[in-house]
Amino acid sequence: MESGDVEDLFEIIPRIGVLRDRRFHEPLIAMLCQKDAKRCEFAAYAMGAMGNREFLAPLKKAFLEARNMKGFGSQDFLIAVIEAIGAIGDDAAVDFFLPILKSPEAAAQVRMLKWIVESLGAIAQQGGTRSLEALLEMTEHRNPEIRAQALSELAVAYWHRPNEIADSTLKRIYDLTTDRTAIVADSALAALQSLADVGCRRAEKLFLNQDN
Repeated sequence: MESGDVEDLFEIIPRIGVLRDRRFHEPLIAMLCQKDAKRCEFAAYAMGAMGNREFLAPLKKAFLEARNMKGFGSQDFLIAVIEAIGAIGDDAAVDFFLPILKSPEAAAQVRMLKWIVESLGAIAQQGGTRSLEALLEMTEHRNPEIRAQALSELAVAYWHRPNEIADSTLKRIYDLTTDRTAIVADSALAALQSLADVGCRRAEKLFLNQDN
């Protein structure tokens, strides 16, 4: 793993995810700090595949470094770190990500913010209640693209348990189907429909009401 060709390394990520051997920990953490962005990217994805919450701290540190990196591979590395945090599924990531989502300094980095919302969605799918609350809060974000992304992630978070979605969350989604911004209204409608399609009876009624 430490000496292999970087492209070959990506092919063993599924095996690392199956084995989840603690002997991978130290080499991956060390690789996350290398100067080669591609090896750093591999390390992040491998950490996400292992799903160990011990990796959250080094990944948060890597995020702070990656968001300021320039040059070839820097954006791919940043995406890998954000996705890895989501894959690990630790709800504690909310305390790290939420201030960034609310930060005026990060307002111009819309793509990065959308990736973070997707990461929170991945955590919410794994039962993260604080992540669900954060997604609901993001439906009020000043940027319509972030609001739309949050709506999509809220729906996906309940695909495997559609009838457990709170009435207040459904109402929020329904209310946004009439939002003045088309991207938000369309996303809310799509979220409502997707929940109805996977068996949420209340969402189906609301969707039919909206359609009428």
